[in-house]
Amino acid sequence: MDRLLENDTILKILSLVVALVLWVGVMSTNSQAMADRHFGPIPLEYQPPSRSNLTVMSLNPNTVTVELRGSAKTIHSTNSHGISAFVNMQGLTHSGTYTLPVRVSVPAGTSFANVYPLKVTVVVDRMGSRHIPVGLKATGSSAPGYELKSLTTNVGSATLSGPMSALNQVHKVVAEVPLEGRKASFQEQVILLPLNADGHRVHKVQVSPAMVSAQATIQQRPPQKNVGVVAKLKGHPASGYTVTNIVVRPAVITVSGSHSAINPVNVVYTVPINVSGDTHSVSAAVPLVLPSGVTELRQQDVSVSVTIAKTG
Repeated sequence: MDRLLENDTILKILSLVVALVLWVGVMSTNSQAMADRHFGPIPLEYQPPSRSNLTVMSLNPNTVTVELRGSAKTIHSTNSHGISAFVNMQGLTHSGTYTLPVRVSVPAGTSFANVYPLKVTVVVDRMGSRHIPVGLKATGSSAPGYELKSLTTNVGSATLSGPMSALNQVHKVVAEVPLEGRKASFQEQVILLPLNADGHRVHKVQVSPAMVSAQATIQQRPPQKNVGVVAKLKGHPASGYTVTNIVVRPAVITVSGSHSAINPVNVVYTVPINVSGDTHSVSAAVPLVLPSGVTELRQQDVSVSVTIAKTG
């Protein structure tokens, strides 16, 4: 025996065996030790309200962190795919904001320790519908020298459906019709958009029909010309008074018509303004008298101010 103990090789082998035995014992003990571990973010699922006229608007937050407990070996090999977190909303019967608990399902071999947060905020709204007239809006411009004369659709109104909070925001339903340099009339399918009072799209609202047929009539613009405006007066101021100044607004307008109609026209006159016997200045909004075949691009009355003062 003494000779064996004096042999270094044998001592080294014995030391290694003892170390292996101790390591196996420690690992066996550690594998049985309990440990906690956090998993997340875990997406929240939910069971919707049993009433079909209710819909979930928001879930805040929509993810949670789950803490599991189990043996160190099991916890170390567990991943988040085996964990599910959900909220039960089936008992909700009215629209509103609720605070509901989070429920968790965990993998076999582990136990549930905690979830963060324990509760989440749920907003539920009632579904509804509305009928609203359909409008069309031209975007862009037709080709130079051409103009849009009319824009019509084959659908008069649309049905909106969705949460009441969203439906109440809808101010109008509009389909945008792009002109984009067109020179001829056309027909096109366009999408109906629910818009709020600021012209922004309202989401979570469905429109039926989703698309309508729009007919745009485009024709060549008739010749145009800028001409002066002259105020015409009728009669004379009272004795000892005279007209000292006449101001016309606007002083120039744009007229259109055939070349033969507008070529000879350089000025247009107002309906006569009666100043007979006046001793004070006169202001009036009066229409224009346009030659045959000539039209004004902007239909408007002209403002005329006639200054009357004493002579001498």
